[in-house]
Amino acid sequence: MSQDRFITLITKEFTNELTASEVSELAGLLQDPLLKARYDLFKAYLSNNQSDHSSDERVFNKIRTKIAQQEAFPISSQKSKNKRYLWKVAAAVFVLIIASIAIMTYLVGISTRQIAYTERAAKKSFTLPDGSKVVLNAESKLIYPKTFKDKQRQVTLVGEGFFDIAKDPKHPFIIHTEQMDIKVLGTSFNLKSYPDDPFSETTLLTGAIEVTLKDRPADRLTLMPSEKLIVRNPTAKDELPESKSSAITQITHLQKMDNTVIETSWIFNKLIFAEQSFVDVSKMIERAYDVKIDFKNQHLKQLKFTGHFERESVTDILNALRLVEPFSYTMQDKKILIY
Repeated sequence: MSQDRFITLITKEFTNELTASEVSELAGLLQDPLLKARYDLFKAYLSNNQSDHSSDERVFNKIRTKIAQQEAFPISSQKSKNKRYLWKVAAAVFVLIIASIAIMTYLVGISTRQIAYTERAAKKSFTLPDGSKVVLNAESKLIYPKTFKDKQRQVTLVGEGFFDIAKDPKHPFIIHTEQMDIKVLGTSFNLKSYPDDPFSETTLLTGAIEVTLKDRPADRLTLMPSEKLIVRNPTAKDELPESKSSAITQITHLQKMDNTVIETSWIFNKLIFAEQSFVDVSKMIERAYDVKIDFKNQHLKQLKFTGHFERESVTDILNALRLVEPFSYTMQDKKILIY
């Protein structure tokens, strides 16, 4: 039995999440006098400190002071050695308590949040507790609370989503991504922030949003309708030519093709791109069709394509693209090799 397992069982008991088998498992462990002593200390500590987390530091400092006193004024008797041993045991137990509280807090936090996610070739539409509407694109995840109780309505996005935010000026809506935070009062916009893409993008359709970049927290960028902010993702594998690798941010305007906004075309099951590199197009195809595309010829990644597809198959799309730029491909199951 590991210490982590013992901590987990105690934590789950405190949060009333023990299963029947875990109740029996914990009861068996408590037959050990040492584990029973730690358990009793843990329960007593929580009973006295459920709402006063500031006492954690006071107790810790008190124990640390006692240990320091014992080490600074050693007594040559066996009794002194026993005291030092007991204080070391007390310190170890205290660490166990703090670790348990941390795990308990984490578990409680998990129980109060929701996670919506999509696989490749899938989309999901749903409504948040405040009435805001969200559409998640393929291979995306949104973390949000069961209810918005704080002064700010905060969620976290990994991937791409379209947001239509319910107006509530007293409770700003904040979307956290790896590269930027988006603050809105009531608006509709598209946010794209895949970890493996070279850029993150937010495109505003209506209203106004304020963007804070993680690497430049003092700056505030305000977008107006039809504007798009592009932010470089330094953690992504660089697929860009050297001449463009130094780009950090760029404000441009949303693009339209056949009266369709390219940035939100995915909502309507359309695959639209304008003068985009082959590698970027390949990622769009991968997410939309649940395939894996690799390039044997790396130079082909920078070919530029413009296209508008709706419900065509992967082979139809690739065959159409190679009429514009010459390349070959093979496809086996869900793996495609470009050469």
